[in-house]
Amino acid sequence: MINMEKSLEKQKIIEAALFMSTKPLSVADLAKLLNIAAIGYVTKEIKTIQKQYEDRNGPIQIFEENGKYIMTLKAEYAREVKDFAKEAEINPHALKTLGYIAKRDGILKSDLCKKLGSTIYQDVIELNEKGFITQKKSGRTKKIFLTQKFKDYFKGEL
Repeated sequence: MINMEKSLEKQKIIEAALFMSTKPLSVADLAKLLNIAAIGYVTKEIKTIQKQYEDRNGPIQIFEENGKYIMTLKAEYAREVKDFAKEAEINPHALKTLGYIAKRDGILKSDLCKKLGSTIYQDVIELNEKGFITQKKSGRTKKIFLTQKFKDYFKGEL
């Protein structure tokens, strides 16, 4: 039962990463996100999610090309709803940073920088200004926390 729960949690993280990403993700990218060295296991989990979307026969698909995966809207639906597309409230890079913070609420800014690089500083400023995160002093760095606005904005997608 525990292995099944862990597998389901890994699938949710993969699905969230595919949802958040604006570019196709390799199996290696997803394995790194999950801290898993077994590429075959990650591929199996991606295929499971992909099949779930196929079985639903809905408007969303997980498309694979050259070993990379991306979540997309099927073409026949994209034409129908294109007028509802809007510019994202958060820039794509900051959104990825926010996704990482969401997985590790209370992360130290210094640890975030070590993991994602120095470009996070501008992202943190943007996310703080837009009210998705708060920062609290912790020694010589700051801890980053999600706000209620984040929880309300992404409700149902977590």
